[in-house]
Amino acid sequence: MHAPETNVTDPHALLEQHRRDIEALDRRILHLVCERLELARQVGDLKRDLAGPLRNFKVEAQVYRRFEDASSLLGLDTGLGRDLARFLIEKAVEEQATLRDAVYAGDALDTVVIGGKGGMGRWICRLLAGQGHRVRVIDPSTGETPFEEAESLDRAVDADLIMVAVPMSVCPEILDSLASLGPRGVVAEMCSLKGHLAPTIERLRSAGVRVISFHPMFGPDVRMLEGRTVAFCSDAPRADLEVVEGLFADTSARLVEMDPAEHDRRMGLVLGLTHLANLVFARALAHSSLTASELAEVAGVTFTRQLDTTSEVATENPGLYFEIQALNAVTPETGRWLRQALDEWLGVVEAGDSSAFTDLMTSCRDYLEGASTEHTPS
Repeated sequence: MHAPETNVTDPHALLEQHRRDIEALDRRILHLVCERLELARQVGDLKRDLAGPLRNFKVEAQVYRRFEDASSLLGLDTGLGRDLARFLIEKAVEEQATLRDAVYAGDALDTVVIGGKGGMGRWICRLLAGQGHRVRVIDPSTGETPFEEAESLDRAVDADLIMVAVPMSVCPEILDSLASLGPRGVVAEMCSLKGHLAPTIERLRSAGVRVISFHPMFGPDVRMLEGRTVAFCSDAPRADLEVVEGLFADTSARLVEMDPAEHDRRMGLVLGLTHLANLVFARALAHSSLTASELAEVAGVTFTRQLDTTSEVATENPGLYFEIQALNAVTPETGRWLRQALDEWLGVVEAGDSSAFTDLMTSCRDYLEGASTEHTPS
């Protein structure tokens, strides 16, 4: 493949001509990408009708090979072809997942989302509306919502499903207020931790309230459920649990069940320790005499990745991140593990013991080899 021929000889004019040619090629590329995504949507429709899996990794491998082979024939780096294939595959999966995530096999529900103007409240509203359910929002905040608003909790008592998407610290109060009204439908709370709710939920169930607990393991900006996990607490009656699990049953999400204590034990590491480790990293950098921009100027790949992750954590909601630490009974234990690990690393370094350092790294490698990434976004 050759660049378009031109009779222009002036270097400045030739430069502008090349830029116009590139602009035209960019438009052609975008048109081709649009055509490819439209075909991907049609494939997604067929997969849904045939109840086939969202992803076919054998076909994806063929796409990678096809791009690599074509790149080689064109004299291009095969890595470029693979990167382009990865981008197009991910966009195709995103298109198909959007279709699948709107699938719901049951009857349309009358739903109310308490806290529907917050981040996860808006997300669950969009999911419910996309599946064809009626959505009403109860939220006293001044934010806007495209959904019908109800002024008070008593408007929720006749709903089929009440989603509670409020801060963890106020969730017990909201649940108690609902219990006093005697809702007929399922009440589903979606807090990041469950232990602090245990007395309230036990009290509600004793009073006949159909309350269940679940936890979407992602933030409100998620566009598709492919590669995402939704955790459900298995202590609820099966019939009540299935009302909410049914919302996700035909989507591309991965559903897991565990009891509330096990949920919080895992969240102490998956959320709590992860947040702490990144915040400790940020504070350690802040205690140095160098600015973050000075460090970024000489950053390698590892530091850049860590800095990106830490920056995301540091800009999250401080109130939520404090609750994730303060409301989890396992936080003191995970904090001790963090201190213990730092002491171990510093101890072998200060002792000049390279053999012990190697042993620690080997131990870390062996532990991490057991981690499965098959359900994480590619």
